[in-house]
Amino acid sequence: MPISLTSHWFILPGQEIEARQALMQLALDVQANEPGTLTYLVHTPFGADDRLQSLPPAEPLLVLFFESYASPDAFLAHVNGPLFSNFVAQHGHCFVSANGKPYTTVQFLDTLAGFAGRNVQGAADEVGNRHPAVMFEIIAKDSAAARAFYQQVFGWQYQSGTGGFSYIHFPAGTPPLLGGIGQADPDLPGFEPGHNFYLLVDALEPVLEAALAAGGSALMSPTAIDGYRFAMFKDPEGNPVGLIEHFNT
Repeated sequence: MPISLTSHWFILPGQEIEARQALMQLALDVQANEPGTLTYLVHTPFGADDRLQSLPPAEPLLVLFFESYASPDAFLAHVNGPLFSNFVAQHGHCFVSANGKPYTTVQFLDTLAGFAGRNVQGAADEVGNRHPAVMFEIIAKDSAAARAFYQQVFGWQYQSGTGGFSYIHFPAGTPPLLGGIGQADPDLPGFEPGHNFYLLVDALEPVLEAALAAGGSALMSPTAIDGYRFAMFKDPEGNPVGLIEHFNT
């Protein structure tokens, strides 16, 4: 269950330079080390165009965080984790405090509608492929057992639909999408005629180990081709599942 939040902090007068540098470094560290943190945007009041006036007028030393996480557990892992804890310990003195900690307001949010990820620079000039694949489904002989297997391996949470169908929702606008058409080779595991899907993972080997430990079986060992690194396993019913590490399109 993805969640979002906004929070407000206030920089102490005279601490602007240290606070800004520390906040920029924190954002970089979170991006590099916390895959469960999907969005981490640190804002300060906008003043570059006099035609735009905040209502009510913004506090000049305000810091507004907009954050989104893969789950409540991912948020707790961030706020209780070493990066944020060290940030507060080392730079908390730069902010207005209450009870020995930086004073903050926080509002947890559930996304109702909208989009993210549009690039304003050169977007009008880009021409890309359309109609991406946006859904996969696994039609299992034993859906309850399949749900348990995938929850154990990937931590998926489900939303029930008509006829007992279980939907799996992913955050919108985060990873790039990739598709492909290849020549079947029945002698090569993973290249049998049909169709495959690939799940994005940070590293192949830990997920393969988790899948085998949960009752799956190996299909394709980690392979690197054309700049992509991927692997495949079969779930307990024999359905092939692809894994692919992060990539750029």
